[in-house]
This record gives sequence, structure tokens and C-alpha cells, in this order.
Amino acid sequence: MPADAQDYAGMDDLFIPLWPPAWVEDHTLSDEQLVAAGEDVKLMSAVRSDERVLLSVSWPGGRRYLMIDPLGDGAPEAFRAGATSEDADTARSIDALWSQALQLAKRILDGELPAPVEEPRKRWRRRDRD
Repeated sequence: MPADAQDYAGMDDLFIPLWPPAWVEDHTLSDEQLVAAGEDVKLMSAVRSDERVLLSVSWPGGRRYLMIDPLGDGAPEAFRAGATSEDADTARSIDALWSQALQLAKRILDGELPAPVEEPRKRWRRRDRD
């Protein structure tokens, strides 16, 4: 984590936003995706209107955030909100998805843009009526 990472502890899960308000005010978000998920932990991504990429690992009671600039104009920013998990399995899942977020960020910064994750789509079939 960068040396200037911020740590916000003691927040209730209900008050922890999907994306940090300071990172999204005056910007629009697009391409929000669920990148990976475990039982209680998930990794989300989004692209901000200035093309910075936001990554968020969330679990009951907390989140870790990372923002990178694929154009190289800004330094990465990261911080944690809420509590760490007391459950060993959840903590391992958090670490695994955070590691995946860091690897994804590195790939993006190296110019290896991953293809978007396609969600399976339901096909609506028209019923034949007699």
C-alpha cells in the first residue's frame, strides 16, 4: 500500500460507501463491474470520467479502496474504511481479493487492459400462443 494511504476505522457497514465520496464528486462513473466475489467478499471496479480506475474490495464491516491513473499523470491512492475481519476465512478472502486488485492495477498501469467481464444474460423467449 502506498505510504500516503489513509486508514478510517470504526465505521458502521451501513455508512461505508461503495466508492469514496471525495473520489467521485464532480465525476461520473462508468463500466462498474463485479470483478470477483467470494462468500462475503467482493472486488468491484469502475472507471471515472477522467479515466482513473477505481477498485474496491468489500466485506461485512469494511472496504479497501484503490484508485490508479492509467495515463500516469497521478499517483495511486489507497485507504481502508471500517474494521478488519475477525474471521480467519474472511480475512484470507480479503487478502486474496486485495492481491487480485493490486495485480489488476499493475496490468492496467502496464498497458495490459483486461477485457471486460461479461455477465451472463438471460434470453427471453417468446411463448407460442395457441
